[in-house]
Amino acid sequence: MVNEVFQKTMVAAGVDFEILQDGTVKLPKNLSVEKLKSISVELEGFGIKIQTKENRDIVEEIKIYIKKMVYEGDIRNVKISESLSNQLGFSYPYLSNLFSSKTFTSIENFYILVRIEKVKELVLLDNTSLSEIAHDLNFSSVPHLSNQFKKVTGLTITQYLKFRKK
Repeated sequence: MVNEVFQKTMVAAGVDFEILQDGTVKLPKNLSVEKLKSISVELEGFGIKIQTKENRDIVEEIKIYIKKMVYEGDIRNVKISESLSNQLGFSYPYLSNLFSSKTFTSIENFYILVRIEKVKELVLLDNTSLSEIAHDLNFSSVPHLSNQFKKVTGLTITQYLKFRKK
């Protein structure tokens, strides 16, 4: 039903579009603001809201992207600031200020928290050394990893392992 209404509205407005695999719609870059507003008003009557870069939840996208990077990607020697800017299409200072204003923490702190969560998982798998974990998760050294772990969890890695094994 929604797909049908959307397609009819776009065809009637003479706007080309492409429905991507994830269900999002790609509109032409040269679509005028007036035309977009007109289509938005018509679609809102059917309960369909067009999400643009201006009204999407960028903070949630930052969180998802960081988690995806840490859990699925190779983050060795990756600068989070450059990677986020390239991925989301905004300057890092803008993203950083927005993130801090909405979450009361920095992107860097969130990045550290996510990496420490991954460290917790990896140290429980007895087959990965701390130096491998530090290297794979972009910590400068094992002492740096250990210090960050203690700062975030309040426990040393050894204390954490003993606690988890009980």
